[in-house]
Amino acid sequence: MENVRGITTFIRIVRSGNFSTAARGLGITPQAASMHVKQLEDWVGVRLFNRSTRQVSLTEEGTRFYQTCVAAVDAIDDEVERMRDSSKEVFGTVRVAAPVGIGIHFVAPAIGQLLEMHPRISIDLLIQNRIPDVVAEGIDVGVLPHPLPETTLIARRVATSPFVLCASPAYLQRNGTPQTVEELARHRRIALRSWITKTVRPWRFRCAGTIVTSPAEASLITNEADSLIEAMLAGAGIGLITKYRVVPYLRSGRLKTVLDGLVDGELSHSIYMQQRRKLPRKTRVVADFLYDVLSTHPDLRER
Repeated sequence: MENVRGITTFIRIVRSGNFSTAARGLGITPQAASMHVKQLEDWVGVRLFNRSTRQVSLTEEGTRFYQTCVAAVDAIDDEVERMRDSSKEVFGTVRVAAPVGIGIHFVAPAIGQLLEMHPRISIDLLIQNRIPDVVAEGIDVGVLPHPLPETTLIARRVATSPFVLCASPAYLQRNGTPQTVEELARHRRIALRSWITKTVRPWRFRCAGTIVTSPAEASLITNEADSLIEAMLAGAGIGLITKYRVVPYLRSGRLKTVLDGLVDGELSHSIYMQQRRKLPRKTRVVADFLYDVLSTHPDLRER
């Protein structure tokens, strides 16, 4: 039993990169984690980690042993999932990650329907604007902008939404509605800083068969789309945003698009999962459910 506990601690330390983080994830102290590894090293008869005051790294023997342990644990997990799959009910916790816009406005509202369909599933929903470390954070299913960064994840594109320029009717009444790209220069611009690239998203347009960039400086720059929407609703200026974020406001008339047909660019999202020999049934169920929700949602199909 001590050896099993030591192997679990050993794997968690390798995945998290240090003893303290692994200990917190296991609900034990760093001293206890160190003791578990020491007992494991005594059992296998070799040193598994090179330790320094700043970091830990695997020894050559530790690397081989880690690969063996992971393969064994995965085999156990696969067998457990196979036995669970033999039952009619799907159960267990599924950790789902999504960026703020998709997560708050589309994923979270759909979870209730999922839980009605599968009452023995529980969802651990992580909403954040960053690319997660899927393995270290134990994420089973997620949504990310497409294309994904260099990765071995399984991904399935689910929705694509074009960029649009929007402003409130009150702003356009006061300042006029631009009819050409050149007329944007005399309008206040609200710009969005991408959480992926950390740069301000450029305004590009299709003009006479070529792509041009409007160089005017922004009066307001924000790093969150909801704050951009609120600023547009308050009449602060014209903003560039993906259409799915503002479809309800366009339908209600609280926002209006400008320069329709000229704005270039779109944003796609994908459902992703870890690449494993056999995906747990609960993971497949949640991934398929999210795909159905996002691929058929009317606000994500508006083009």
